[in-house]
Amino acid sequence: MERIKYTKNNEKLIIKKALEVLKKGGLFVFPTETCYGLGADATKPAAIKKLYSYKTRREGKPLSIAVADIKMAKKYVEINEIAENLYQNYLPGPITVISQGLGKVVRGVESEYGTLGIRIPDYKLVLEIVKNFGKPFTATSANMSYLPKPYDVETLIKNTPAKNLKLIDLIIDAGKLPHRETSTVVDTTMNSLNVMRAGKINLAKKSAKRAGLSAQTNSAEQTVDFGSLNMLKYIDEPLDKPLVFFLMGELGAGKTQFSKGLAHELNIKEIIKSPTFTILNEHDYKFGQRQGKFIHADTWRIENLKDLETIGLNQYFAPGNVIAIEWADKFSRDLEKKIKKAGGKIIKVVFEHTAEEGRDIKTYE
Repeated sequence: MERIKYTKNNEKLIIKKALEVLKKGGLFVFPTETCYGLGADATKPAAIKKLYSYKTRREGKPLSIAVADIKMAKKYVEINEIAENLYQNYLPGPITVISQGLGKVVRGVESEYGTLGIRIPDYKLVLEIVKNFGKPFTATSANMSYLPKPYDVETLIKNTPAKNLKLIDLIIDAGKLPHRETSTVVDTTMNSLNVMRAGKINLAKKSAKRAGLSAQTNSAEQTVDFGSLNMLKYIDEPLDKPLVFFLMGELGAGKTQFSKGLAHELNIKEIIKSPTFTILNEHDYKFGQRQGKFIHADTWRIENLKDLETIGLNQYFAPGNVIAIEWADKFSRDLEKKIKKAGGKIIKVVFEHTAEEGRDIKTYE
């Protein structure tokens, strides 16, 4: 591992060394306007395999890539009107724009749905490296998964085991970076501006009830995909608390399809059926360090709170569990008290018909 102090006088040398590492399929650590990032050739399988070995755990976490400008971005993703607006107004800068990918990066860099996050860092050195390289490299943070974001090289080295450090070929040391927020992650693939992770740039509208994701779906498949998108957004919440989705909307609005998407993102292979007659269905899930139960409940046939307690729903309000409750608005006030007492997080999902097959779906925290 080579470590070079970055100064204005050695910028050309650093760019040359970074390019050498990238061309050989290696890894390099670089400074950005947020924290230190980890770069690997996004088009080279061996490079991405090496990056995953370093990160150790990234279940459910697609990578983002750094590009030089919108022209380069268009070679790797489809840019719609919403994305174009973000590129024109916020990039370069601390924002990651998720668009539909074109399949030109290593499998696994794009999400399983073929989406890809694009970064144009507001850091001259990084832009010069990617311009000279002529294709994208990864823009993930340089820490191992679940460790703190690195703002200085000394802390990064201290927190990283020796066997993982050996996988890094070059560290560009720009000293201690300001403790700025991470990039805002915005998904533009569902005909809406969906903030997947709040960061330095606040794109969310302020409201009494915090807006989450939204979509206009025109098929059952799209509603399933939107459910998966929501589970991906909150994938780490169940690690230390119960995560509960209140599904609210008229009959046939897509609540069960949305639940299928939640289960799919949890890597559940069983068929997810409507619990209208069974009232409650239980499914175990496990992938990587994440494990628990996915509970799919339906209160349509429940007449009072006592009956709801009889089915044993309360016992599932525990860390590790993800619970989707159809017709939750029937008992929302009492359910909220129980879930908050258990330290849980509630996501309210509102479904509305817009046409024969059309659905307008909005989520609120």
